[in-house]
Amino acid sequence: MRRLIPPVTFIVGVLLIAACETLLYVDVSRRDDSVGPIDTLGYAARWVAVNMTALCWVGYLLTLDGLLAWTRSGSPIRLRPNRFVVAWLTSVPVWCYFDWVNFYFLDAWRYEGLPEGFSRRVVGYLIAFAAISPGMFLAAEAAQRLGVRRLRRPGLAWALTLGPAAVITVITLALLPAFGRGAMGETRGVIASGLLLAGPAIACLIRRQSLLVVSGAIGLGFSAWSVLAQQPLGCMTLWVGLIYLIDPINAKLGAPSILRDWQAGRLGRTASLMIGGLVCGLLWEFWNYWAIAKWTYHLPFLGGWESLRYFEMPVLGLLGFLPFAVECWVVLNLIIAVLERCRLRVAEALPDDQAVM
Repeated sequence: MRRLIPPVTFIVGVLLIAACETLLYVDVSRRDDSVGPIDTLGYAARWVAVNMTALCWVGYLLTLDGLLAWTRSGSPIRLRPNRFVVAWLTSVPVWCYFDWVNFYFLDAWRYEGLPEGFSRRVVGYLIAFAAISPGMFLAAEAAQRLGVRRLRRPGLAWALTLGPAAVITVITLALLPAFGRGAMGETRGVIASGLLLAGPAIACLIRRQSLLVVSGAIGLGFSAWSVLAQQPLGCMTLWVGLIYLIDPINAKLGAPSILRDWQAGRLGRTASLMIGGLVCGLLWEFWNYWAIAKWTYHLPFLGGWESLRYFEMPVLGLLGFLPFAVECWVVLNLIIAVLERCRLRVAEALPDDQAVM
């Protein structure tokens, strides 16, 4: 029988988010005062404004844990705590990979208002970055339980693999002449980009390779181009490259795999992950906008669309959150599979072929 009172984690999570929003409002209302915080409330509000992302995501995880625990199936955090811990810990290096590509090669987003000194930032970094993957996965798990897991359509594996890759390649090559920096915007740069983005997959198709091999070839070309392009347009391939590259490895290792789902006609897990990514993206940008320590975007390849924004994020950029959740999920499964090959069983197995966490 379902209990009437929600779990404590739900109550604590909601109260934490509400308290953060209240204190953020206090800080925003006082920012015109050049003197800065002058009382206890002001200092507390300023601390929250600096650490808004980390604090709200702790509240978000607690809230979702409570909501899922309130259901008949229970919370995956409680049912499979080790898997949650692995997702939490590995979320940090996964996001560091995206930051590395961005700051060294793309310059598509920047951080502003961070506390001075790495030692003052590191705790906020770790908490905020660690919540990224679990936050999306818990939202995806909730979507599964709302019925998305029943989404099935056989015979689409090849179309779902090649279709998005072809669209991204065509759009990227079409935008290069106008927005490519340096040699990348010239004819030779466009031709070289086309060979890297499409060449490996076309070669595999000509040789009649399997879906897994073709996917890996697409991922290799996309991931390499994200680094070699050295411009914000590389975001087009950054947010899907690891899916194509890593998921075939998961399939070979017998780990949960998106490609195997598609081959079996199961689309629910993919759709749920995308929903989870979008839900978290909407929340991230909402909590980010008024915070002091925040991120901003530089996406000139969107042209006039860059000015149409959802808080700091250009609206079209929200599409990137859809594959981002899938990307983080396939990386998590690879890490768990590799650890198991090394005889380190650090995470529980998923209960069925539709579960996310």
